[in-house]
Amino acid sequence: MRPLFRYALLLLFLLSVWGCGQKGAKLQKSVVPPDKTLYETGSEYLKKSQYIKARLAFQTLINTYPDSDMAAESYLAIGDSFYSEGGTENLLQAEDQYKNFIIFFPTSPKAADAQMKIISANMKMMRAPDRDQQNSYKAEQAIKKMLEQFPDSDYIPIAKQYLNEVQESLAQSDFGVGQFYTERGNYLGAKSRFRDIVDKYPNYSAMDDAYYRLAEALMKTQNPDEAAIYYGRIASGYPFSKHFDEAKDRLKSLGKPIPAVDTQLAALNESRLKPSEGFSPLRPFISFAEALGFKGPPDRYVYAKKVVEEKRAEEAAVTQAGVPAEGAKAGDDILIQTTLKQDSSGKIQENTVLGANATPAGTDKSGDNKKNSGKKSKKKSNSKNNTKKNL
Repeated sequence: MRPLFRYALLLLFLLSVWGCGQKGAKLQKSVVPPDKTLYETGSEYLKKSQYIKARLAFQTLINTYPDSDMAAESYLAIGDSFYSEGGTENLLQAEDQYKNFIIFFPTSPKAADAQMKIISANMKMMRAPDRDQQNSYKAEQAIKKMLEQFPDSDYIPIAKQYLNEVQESLAQSDFGVGQFYTERGNYLGAKSRFRDIVDKYPNYSAMDDAYYRLAEALMKTQNPDEAAIYYGRIASGYPFSKHFDEAKDRLKSLGKPIPAVDTQLAALNESRLKPSEGFSPLRPFISFAEALGFKGPPDRYVYAKKVVEEKRAEEAAVTQAGVPAEGAKAGDDILIQTTLKQDSSGKIQENTVLGANATPAGTDKSGDNKKNSGKKSKKKSNSKNNTKKNL
């Protein structure tokens, strides 16, 4: 009796221990990993614009769990916190953080996003063409790096647009300096600035003006043959320019042939002209507000992200609409068969069938021929049976 009692006690003990183990396992599974908790905490602070607390949570995650899957996202999130906080110092911090993210995680799917944010941060810090262009040069370098390092990114078309925008500002800056030198008789300095525009910024909207100023500076520095090249470019590609007639007169006085207008080139050059903003009595006040920083520049990253998402949505819709019907092969043409019928009341009913093997009304398919032949054979057999009965 005693052995049985001992075995029963031992069995009860083992069952209780096993039950506690099961409960502990369930509790352990339900516990959120600490790295994920830190990331969620930082994200909540970031949403509430509590940037210092957000950065502290993300940095703690990186230091404590460097091998976590959340470490890469935390690097990016720290950059986002500086980027969202704004201001020159914070944007510089954001740029540095995004660069580190690309260095540490070059194969991340979000590396192109980080580079686009670097572009956007520098474009936010760009100043007017008559001011220091340091950030414009940095933005240009960041865009060129984007084109080189992420050539397959969906951001590439937008990055090219941004490159034109940045180079337009740089060209305007050089043009202003060249004009300053011209007014003071420093034609060598003016020639250098206008030549930079011609060589570096081929899409400059006022290239005809740059050609004319460069040609004038070359005339002043005793280079008439080279000046004729740029007068000729105005005469052939800028019939809409205010310098068009002057350029032809200069060529004529130099004894150079006047080229014919290239209509295709002229159309391309005209498409690069900046649209006129029109007159607005508020324009001086708006410009003053922009200069003081009350009205900031648009967020280029937000715009680029929106354009990419819209393009992906359109492509997904087209792909979904072009999926072949069931039973159709990928290479089959999808035909739409529509049949119009008029009932006794005079209303027209439309019946549309979409399918890879849909047959327009009035055409025969092999299946239809088989059905018709089947019906004919049934009629023949019935007529034979009727004949036998009659006999």
